[in-house]
Amino acid sequence: MRKIVVALVGVLVVSGCTGGDPGPSASTSPPGPSPSTGSGSPEAAVTGAPAPAWRLAALPELAGPTSVLWDVASVDATHAWAVGSEAYSPDRPDDTGTPLVLQRDGTRWTRAALPPIAWRGRFDLVAADSPSNVWVVGSTAAPRPEDQVTHVLHYDGTAWREVPFPRGKGESYVLITGLTVVSGHPWVVGNRQSDVIVEQWDGRSWRSHRSPAECRTGGASFGGMPNFCTFAAIKAFAPNDVWAAGNGAWKGFKGPLLFHWNGADWRTVKVGLNERDSMFRALAGRSSGELWAVGDGGLAVRGGSGSFEVLRDAPEGELPDLATDPAGLPWLIANSQASSAALAAYSAGAWVGTPAPQPPDAAGMSLHGIAGTPGSPLMFAVGAADLPTTPRYLKAVVLEYAPDPSTSSRV
Repeated sequence: MRKIVVALVGVLVVSGCTGGDPGPSASTSPPGPSPSTGSGSPEAAVTGAPAPAWRLAALPELAGPTSVLWDVASVDATHAWAVGSEAYSPDRPDDTGTPLVLQRDGTRWTRAALPPIAWRGRFDLVAADSPSNVWVVGSTAAPRPEDQVTHVLHYDGTAWREVPFPRGKGESYVLITGLTVVSGHPWVVGNRQSDVIVEQWDGRSWRSHRSPAECRTGGASFGGMPNFCTFAAIKAFAPNDVWAAGNGAWKGFKGPLLFHWNGADWRTVKVGLNERDSMFRALAGRSSGELWAVGDGGLAVRGGSGSFEVLRDAPEGELPDLATDPAGLPWLIANSQASSAALAAYSAGAWVGTPAPQPPDAAGMSLHGIAGTPGSPLMFAVGAADLPTTPRYLKAVVLEYAPDPSTSSRV
């Protein structure tokens, strides 16, 4: 995962608002898939590709004027969670927004029974490795980014409780950008200005990790700026096999990067791209040997074990998230500037996309998070539909994917 935007030259400081334009939006879905073109518009189709069956899910009534979902996780056919906020008002960005967790029991989405939450804001990230080990991360709404406070909640299968997080309110802004869970323990990554944050929960407290040496060594990168790295997403396969994605810059290098934790230290992993003002925003795969990473503007690679192939035909729009199905087939979200969202799978050597279905009363839609389900073809994508109102309000959406039985052999 994931999807909170950070700039190449450091963290892009943003407020915790959900009422601004969350990105481009969507149109109704035609009957079949269409190939993603190199122009960045998720249109066109690849012959022989299985027809996706994405549909809108029914959700409980959410409080307005704006509701948004930012991330989703699924561990089996009867346990999934989506997170975001409701009751947010674009007219009052500093003190509105109620953090929201929805849960799916296999047939329907309902509100999770959260403990009393006294702060206003949103949940941005969710990850789980079992029905009794779910973690969410969010932050408070505040007038200034440096006034925001990070909040972490844990679900043990019975109840939710808040877990104190050490990187909270302070003089410099902390942006948490990625969350993963492995062997019962969560990892979070982010940035404090030009410093990388890597925290691992050991069951009792948070343990800080140092970023790779290239990210910390004094010196100047391009334009005379200090050396830096950015961690924007993280995916763990084992306690000693964790991958992160982002970018970095130091003398002789500037571009997107992967990072690997081997149980002892983090190291940078180049993917064959240099002198490029871009970064990876999402990371997925079934193992270290089957990794996929994407970033905005058509940035996509696949590979593993230190060898990666750059894929040249990915959609060139906003690519906020990526997931794989049980067969290892990757799916990505592609939001275009033409107020449309698409879901694209890599099939037969090309990205195969279809516009995402949207509510009939929506003026457009954007998607923010996507998740596969281990051992099941079920997939979920979440975001928000643009409502035809002035000012423009948003309404949370969940899309569910259930393949046609005739194409189930691909999974």
